[in-house]
Amino acid sequence: MGNYKLIQKGVFEKLTAFEERINSMSNEGWQAISMSSEGGSVLVLMERKK
Repeated sequence: MGNYKLIQKGVFEKLTAFEERINSMSNEGWQAISMSSEGGSVLVLMERKK
């Protein structure tokens, strides 16, 4: 079992900045396991193994 975080793209955040934030978390050991989008809002579920 691992730790989980939901990451949401900010309303005024550019997509490239959001991608950089996800990539930065990936470098820290987090892995994207699910993604959802609705009405311009993007959510990514990140997991890091203990």
